[in-house]
Amino acid sequence: MIARGGRLFVFASAAAAAVLFPLSIFACVGFAGFTAFLIFVFRDPRRPAGSGIVAPADGTVREVDHEKGLVSIYLAIRNVHVTRAPLDGLVSSMVRHPGKHLPAFSKRSPNNERIVVDMDTGIGDVTVILMSGILARRIVPYIDKGHTVGKADKLGLIRFGSRVDIHLPPGKVVIRATMGQKLRAGVTCIAEVADDRAG
Repeated sequence: MIARGGRLFVFASAAAAAVLFPLSIFACVGFAGFTAFLIFVFRDPRRPAGSGIVAPADGTVREVDHEKGLVSIYLAIRNVHVTRAPLDGLVSSMVRHPGKHLPAFSKRSPNNERIVVDMDTGIGDVTVILMSGILARRIVPYIDKGHTVGKADKLGLIRFGSRVDIHLPPGKVVIRATMGQKLRAGVTCIAEVADDRAG
């Protein structure tokens, strides 16, 4: 399945390959290869919801701050770029902030273009920040203010490499994510409600 927000790119590239077939086999092969690349980048696999509070994005954990309730995730070009809700909640606010397009791992990347999604949940306010990167020039939201989302429901698509930060209410959760851990959006448990933690 191809993610909404990426389908036009895939279809345009495939159409270019078809048009160029009788004109230039080399150009046709080039666009066919690019189409395959786009299908890989914009893939949207089915995901069963995991246990606990789940990762909002595929990628690698780049920062964990237990005191602030922060988990920051870096998405490489090879990762699925569809983001998902970490738990059930109501989208109380969704604001797009224009900004730069610095590398997602840069210390200044919080100044990048981003969409801040605030959720009213059973454990309090949860914020998911979808950030653009040097290649991610556009964030395509699937939801808006006032929408009710279930755990692992789709929030939007970030085109190409990027970063997602999640802020959980400190003291109400136990963060299980660790530095360098590989995550799958909607599946991998990154935290548990404090009252439900084991041990």
